[in-house]
Amino acid sequence: MNEIFSKYRPGLHDRILHYDSFIPFLDNSDNSDNSDNSDNKGIKINPLYFEDLISEGEKALEKEYRILPASTYMQFKRDGNRSVYESLYFERRRMVVSLLLAESAERKGRFTDKLIDGIWLLLEESTWVIPAHNQSKPNQNSSLTYAYASDVDYIDLFSAETGSLLAWVYYIARDFLDNDSPIICDRILYELNRRIVNPYMKNDDQWWMGFIGNLLNNWTPWIISNVLTVCALCIRDTELRIKMTDRAMIILDNFTHFYHSDGGCDEGPGYWGVAGASYFDCAELLFDLSGGYVDIFGNDLLRNMGEYIAKVNIEGDRFLNFADCAARVIPSYHMIVRYGRKCNSKMLESFGSSYIYHNKFKPSFSFYNTIYRNIKNLCEPEPEYSEYIATEKIWFDGICVMVKRETPKGFYLAAKGGHNGESHNHNDVGSFIIYYNGRPLFIDVGVGTYSADTFNSNRWKIWTMQSAYHNLPTINGCMQEPGKQFKASDILYNDDDGSLSMSLADAYPKNSNILYYNRKCELTNREVKITDNISAGTDKSDGQGSGKIIFNLISVYPPDVSKPGNLRFNINNDECIAEYNTELTPYIDIINLTDKKISSGWGSEVLYRTRLETDSDFSKGTFILTVKHP
Repeated sequence: MNEIFSKYRPGLHDRILHYDSFIPFLDNSDNSDNSDNSDNKGIKINPLYFEDLISEGEKALEKEYRILPASTYMQFKRDGNRSVYESLYFERRRMVVSLLLAESAERKGRFTDKLIDGIWLLLEESTWVIPAHNQSKPNQNSSLTYAYASDVDYIDLFSAETGSLLAWVYYIARDFLDNDSPIICDRILYELNRRIVNPYMKNDDQWWMGFIGNLLNNWTPWIISNVLTVCALCIRDTELRIKMTDRAMIILDNFTHFYHSDGGCDEGPGYWGVAGASYFDCAELLFDLSGGYVDIFGNDLLRNMGEYIAKVNIEGDRFLNFADCAARVIPSYHMIVRYGRKCNSKMLESFGSSYIYHNKFKPSFSFYNTIYRNIKNLCEPEPEYSEYIATEKIWFDGICVMVKRETPKGFYLAAKGGHNGESHNHNDVGSFIIYYNGRPLFIDVGVGTYSADTFNSNRWKIWTMQSAYHNLPTINGCMQEPGKQFKASDILYNDDDGSLSMSLADAYPKNSNILYYNRKCELTNREVKITDNISAGTDKSDGQGSGKIIFNLISVYPPDVSKPGNLRFNINNDECIAEYNTELTPYIDIINLTDKKISSGWGSEVLYRTRLETDSDFSKGTFILTVKHP
């Protein structure tokens, strides 16, 4: 139980700042004096970024806002496609952000009319909830929303983001928008109250709030960070500011109630940016709203939640992509530096600053998601460089993930236990990932473009979710199945050598006829070794099972199987060999990638699945996969 904010709630009433006393980014050393930047009310964007911001605004001037047809909204319900509507929806918002920041930097009025056009389009949208998240009552099964009713009862991720965007528009641009028409900002406040504040304060039934005791995920801190932005920048009623803040703290404590102390994100690094990182955004917002009274930056869980992202980095933009995570991830490194500085984590400070230095990385200029974070990044000086040295051994005992690496170069091994009921889960208990010199050898494919099937009962028909397309065996014709009951047991992490062993028998259904199955993953003496001890019954009297085991291995590079017992890989002129039991027969499947999200992540139009198969009369045996560099 991690109720971090509960101790602050009793004294909150006298600590929440009145609207006119509020200063965003209070911890910035030069933000206490607004005299030289009164137009922006404390938002002091680093002049180093002005040229880029104006350039992004000029690109937006050349574009046309596109309509959002009702038929495109309905497409999700009809055929499961969510990307067509979302591409139009998000492009509008990116244009508004670009125009807002460009005008804020230039202050000549050049971007104002196009900005007003975008603001008005957002205000005129029937709903800010995307079709994939349409859960408004009473017509939950409708392909359209009933949001024309007097009250909106539901907030999703992107309605909250839209609210936050318009809150920043109101806060930064109010003066020059009022010169054109005060109606614009009045309408912003009206819609924020109707679409964000009212459903947030009145409807406890929204699952992401956690009032029914359910497990929560990234939706909670992601939405709360945006609701708090609306509260901070637009709510003048002090009592309402207090109530909104207090409610946020309760909901955030619901989020961490089941969070393990190791800070591990079971949703993977692809969602960390809107899970642990959004929780940090909330901590910063609450600090500012309370004038520094709500200060959790010394909390161990908060620090551990941040250090997770450094610990699961492989190299560059390659991260340990278990769960719904793409092959490449680029988190907000400027925020990571700040996270480390405020939580006293040298690991995070050096991890973030090292990436920024070596990649000449700049803050995001036009991405509207996590806009609070992006604007704050623009207001900070460039961080000082600090060399980052990756940790050799890591163990997250909460999410059952281990990492062992050779430094500074060499093999990288990661493996997971856990269960198949995690948020954004793939059926992958016991799977492993191996890299060599920062290059992928045996991989987790990741996740493709989202559709309706990604989050309904058809999820497990998608090949990227199935255990047969992870580095796992298919046993007697059976793959792993979804649900918490399909899990690893007898988990043993050896802190001395960084190895992980576990039983995987319970990860498979009963008709796999597994008697026992133990897997050990280790990296020692410059070799990775995966040892499987398996016994599976071959009684076919019930018509189940084929008495056969197929060990599946997924790779980016094609294996050479010309030598028995060897898979040879040429990885950018580095050769790696994977030795396996010679009684296994290798077969190679070429996986043609039709999803651009997957193919672009791996830089290839194909992947390879190696199937190492036993004879059909298999009963028990020990199988060792040894991966080495000759």
